[in-house]
Amino acid sequence: MNTLDRRTFLKQSAVGAAAVAGGLYLGGCAPGYNTGATRTLNFWAFSETRTAWQEQAWELYKREKRPDFNIEFLILPYSQMHDKIMITAQAGSGGPDIADIEIGQFGRFTKGDIIFEELTPRLQQMGMLDKLYRGSALDPWSFNGRAYGIGNELNTVLLSYKWQAWEAAGIQTPINDWSDFAESARAYKEKTGKYLIDFPFTDSGSFFNMTLQQGVGFLGREGRPTLNTPEGVRSLSYQQDALRDGGAIRRPAGQSYNAALQSGDIASLVGPAWNFSGFVQQNLPDTAGQWHLQAMPVWEASESVPTSTQGGTGVTVLTTSQFVEEALDFVLWEHTTTEAVMFDFLERQVWPTFRPAFEDPRLTAPIPFFDNQRVGELIQQVSPEIPTQYNGPFYPETSAALLREGVTPAILEFVPAEQALAAAQTEAEKIIEFESA
Repeated sequence: MNTLDRRTFLKQSAVGAAAVAGGLYLGGCAPGYNTGATRTLNFWAFSETRTAWQEQAWELYKREKRPDFNIEFLILPYSQMHDKIMITAQAGSGGPDIADIEIGQFGRFTKGDIIFEELTPRLQQMGMLDKLYRGSALDPWSFNGRAYGIGNELNTVLLSYKWQAWEAAGIQTPINDWSDFAESARAYKEKTGKYLIDFPFTDSGSFFNMTLQQGVGFLGREGRPTLNTPEGVRSLSYQQDALRDGGAIRRPAGQSYNAALQSGDIASLVGPAWNFSGFVQQNLPDTAGQWHLQAMPVWEASESVPTSTQGGTGVTVLTTSQFVEEALDFVLWEHTTTEAVMFDFLERQVWPTFRPAFEDPRLTAPIPFFDNQRVGELIQQVSPEIPTQYNGPFYPETSAALLREGVTPAILEFVPAEQALAAAQTEAEKIIEFESA
């Protein structure tokens, strides 16, 4: 695997055709490239933690299928990688055969002709559509009912809490709905002077999870903004009420947040495995054994479910590749083979979106960091209820407008939730109208 620094990347980008002639890092779709006996497919990513399991899967693929091609993995800076893919795809050459695409970036690639191969018919032909937790596996890289990428990270959202602190304060678990959670949070503050939960004003993750579990995301089925819905107002109003009542605190910035979780000043968090498992274990290793997990509380008088899904990066195959069939075969194989997806669980404790993999007992075994709770059993239990989320051309603009006009003023300045979300909806629609003119 190669890693390019910024100077090297810009230099190679500037020389363009000369870099293609050199044939070291640019994609196999360029004329005259990969003329030897063995073909080379290029896989672009922006994180070594993402490619670690896929490099192991590639070695397994080679042993089992003995392909007549190679794959070279290349790590590029996040923004530059996505920009470079857009540029090279429009040029028709010089890009990768396979690429990681982050959920927040996918929408920009659906403006006009989509540059990724559609995966839905092939997955259907393989009999795999029903064997995936599609809310995390396909929805983030789908548009108009067609999937153009596939993710391995089962980003099932759960409530993670410091069980000893909760128990000492008399907080009964599980907490089944958000109204009970609010009462428990107020009681916890009165007894301990600390907080059960925080709400951020610099990102919209909490708003998204509380809203999506009610069946509403940032965008609707047609790809239009859905920010000022009753579900959205309910979620943001709840956060404001919790802050006013003292049951919640605004999320501290930077390392102060880590310190608050470490000390128990904030005693829970809501998020997927990359948050409650990856973030916490990496940044707060001394809290091992202090955490338990439960399903998300649900909303009274609402058709909500006890989970959501947040974030993710999917693997795509570029239509400009000269080796589409080879690329598709590997990408779909690695995401639908238990032994392959287990590499990621063992590497990062990422539960897979491939349902049959849960027959492997390692996915549901007790985990010492979580006080030997069988976290995988809980994930397997609630994951079928992950709601459908929609992506589309204006996902980046909509999420930016939501944060700027909606979440930040509502949480930081207590602008009424309905007013803030109406402003966010209007701002998103104005941006879309301008870009569509």
